[in-house]
Amino acid sequence: MKTDYDKKTEEILSSLDNIQKAVAPDFFYTRLKARMEKESEVPAARPWVLRPVYTFAALVIILLINAFVLFKENSTNQTTTTVDPMQSIAAEYNLNDNSLYDIAQDK
Repeated sequence: MKTDYDKKTEEILSSLDNIQKAVAPDFFYTRLKARMEKESEVPAARPWVLRPVYTFAALVIILLINAFVLFKENSTNQTTTTVDPMQSIAAEYNLNDNSLYDIAQDK
């Protein structure tokens, strides 16, 4: 059994005797380097978001929304400015009921 194992090992090692170093074709590295440089020179496509037209349109929409909210806020504030702020807070928390104080004044 051991001789069979040694025989196989010797056969495998002897097969490596005739191996030659791999040789690249002529100008392989020059062509490879030129191809790599050509691929790296391709300009990256700008995303559509960064184009000035889309940026300007987004800014206009944001400004319009802000203006709408601002004017809507001003129109609602004009109707509530005539009301006393303390009364509006009292009404909000149902504090208009002064029955406790009325009882204390009756005594």
